[in-house]
Amino acid sequence: MDGNKLLPEVGKYYHFWDDGKSSPSRHYICKVERIITPEEAKDVMLKVTAWDTEKNEEIFVETSLYDHWKNNELVACPWLYAPETDWFIEASCPKYDVYHLWFVRTKNGGWFSLNVESSWQSGLLDVDGSKFEDVINDCYAYGFDTTQYFNEKY
Repeated sequence: MDGNKLLPEVGKYYHFWDDGKSSPSRHYICKVERIITPEEAKDVMLKVTAWDTEKNEEIFVETSLYDHWKNNELVACPWLYAPETDWFIEASCPKYDVYHLWFVRTKNGGWFSLNVESSWQSGLLDVDGSKFEDVINDCYAYGFDTTQYFNEKY
């Protein structure tokens, strides 16, 4: 089984890749805060970003986490998100965003975050560290100094 299909553990730290890109500058560390069921996600109310076409500006709209995923993210990115998810994973990543990240299943069984309280929150949760290892190995192969990117802590 692909290690990134595994369920992460609450309280543990994992690599997070902004927009899923394999670049040291897109690397962050996040901490899993809680894992909830889709049914519980219906009760998590959030102010999510939306675009007001009349005012031509970003606004916040209150909705449930589940409804936002099902009616917005899944519709906008059907090639990325699985049509059903078994869990919603909440993680904190203070060096990336002040708001928490929410991850759902991808079509390949991994975890990708939703654009929830910021419009730039999408990224890959590297549960088994395999993407991190690939990036480190590629950097070493090309003589790229990774110390400025990978020595930071949460």
